[in-house]
Amino acid sequence: MDSHEASVRKRRNREHHNSRNGCLQCKARKVKCDEEKPKCRSCTRRATPCTYNNNTGLNQLARAAQVSSPYNKPESGPNFAPVPYLHGGFIPTVPNGNNVHQANSPPPMAPPSPLALNMAHLELLHHFIAVTSEALGVEPIILQLWKMTIPQIALSHGFLMHSIFAVAALHIAHLRPGQRRSYWERAAIHQDRAMELQQEAMANASRDNADALFSFSLLVVYFAFASPKASGSQDSEEPLAGAVQCINIMRGIRYVIPPIQQWVEEGPLVQLLSLNPGNMKSNHSFSDPEDDRYFQRFLVLCSTSSDMNKTHEYEDIEQYAAAASTLRASFLTAESIADGTLKTRPIWHWACRLAPEFVQRLGKLHPIPLVMVAHWCVILAQIRQYWWIQGWVDHTMGQIQECLPPEFGEWLEWPTKKIQEQRENWTRGIDGIGSS
Repeated sequence: MDSHEASVRKRRNREHHNSRNGCLQCKARKVKCDEEKPKCRSCTRRATPCTYNNNTGLNQLARAAQVSSPYNKPESGPNFAPVPYLHGGFIPTVPNGNNVHQANSPPPMAPPSPLALNMAHLELLHHFIAVTSEALGVEPIILQLWKMTIPQIALSHGFLMHSIFAVAALHIAHLRPGQRRSYWERAAIHQDRAMELQQEAMANASRDNADALFSFSLLVVYFAFASPKASGSQDSEEPLAGAVQCINIMRGIRYVIPPIQQWVEEGPLVQLLSLNPGNMKSNHSFSDPEDDRYFQRFLVLCSTSSDMNKTHEYEDIEQYAAAASTLRASFLTAESIADGTLKTRPIWHWACRLAPEFVQRLGKLHPIPLVMVAHWCVILAQIRQYWWIQGWVDHTMGQIQECLPPEFGEWLEWPTKKIQEQRENWTRGIDGIGSS
C-alpha cells in the first residue's frame, strides 16, 4: 500500500467500521458482526435470521475480466433449489444450505404439493413485468423486450429467471424503504443462485441459451449499480469499492458477448445489442468550444502525468492516455444521442475498454484513475432518472473528493460543474412534467 492510499484510508477510519463479510442483518443495523457461522452472536441474541452474503457471484463475474478464459465449468447443480416456507414468505434455499436461515430458524413446513404456488416468486415476476421493465426501456421496442420477450425466455433458463427475481426485488427495496432489508436479502439470494447457474450455462453456450446469457449480462450490471444502496453497504465499503466492482463486471461482460453475439444478432434481442459498445465518435469536437478546449488540457494531463510517482512505469502513462481518449469518445457519443435507452451506451463503452492494471490503480486510489472516474460520472449523471443509478454518482463523487490529493483538486471542477448543471436540468424537467 503506497503512502497516499494509506493516508486516505487512515482519514476514513470511523469509530465503527463494518466488516465486508458480516451478515446482512448486522449491516442493516449498522453494528459490528462477529462473523460467527452459521449464525452470529448478535442475531442469536435477537433471535432473528442470520444471512451471509459476500456477493460471491458478482465477484466471480468481475474476476472474469482478469483471467484468460472465462469458461471454466463449475460443478453442475439443479436449476432451482427447494423453496421452504419461512417467516410467512417463500425464500429460496442456497445450495448446500450453509449460510442462510439455519441455526435457531423455524423448521420448514412440509414440501408443497406439485400444484402449490410460490407466491413470492410470482410477486417478483409480476413486479418485473409490470413495473421494473418500464424503468429499463424507454423506446417501445426495447420496452416490449423487457416486458414480454425476456421474461418468456427466462421460463426456459433458471439463471435468467433468478436474475429477474433479483433485480425486481432490488427495485421493490428501492420503492419501499420500510421493507428494504427484507427485499435486499431476497435479491441477494436470487442473484447468488443466478450467478452459479450462469457459469454452467456459459460453459455450454449455444444458440439455445444465447439470448438468456445476453439478457443476464445486462441485468447483472443493473444489479451491481443498485445493490450497494439497497444493502446499506455504501458507507461501510472501502473507498471506490463500488466503482471498482461495477467497472470490473462491465469489463467481464466483454467475455460473455463475443461467443454468442452472432446468435443474438439472429434472434429477437438484436435491438438490445445497440446498448453495447460499438463504434464511438472520436474524430469530432464538442458542441461547446470551451468543453473541447478543456478536454484537450485533460488529455495532456493524462498523457504526461504518472500520478507524481516516479516508481510508475512508462506503460502506466500509455494506459492513462488510452483511457482518456476513450473517455473523450464516450462523451462525444453521449452528446450525440437523444434521451432514451441508448443514452446508456457510452457508459459501457469506457468501462469495457479499461485495462485491468488501470482498475487496480483505481482500487489503490491513484489520482489519475480517480479523476477519470469523476469525469465518467458526468456521463452517468445523464441517466440519473433510472432507479438503479440513483444516488450512485453523488456517492462516488463524494468518495473521490475525499480521496483525491489537493494538487489534483482543480480537475474535479469541470465534472462537478457539469453534474450540477445536469441535476438542475433534470429537476426542471421533473417540475415541468408535474405541472403539465
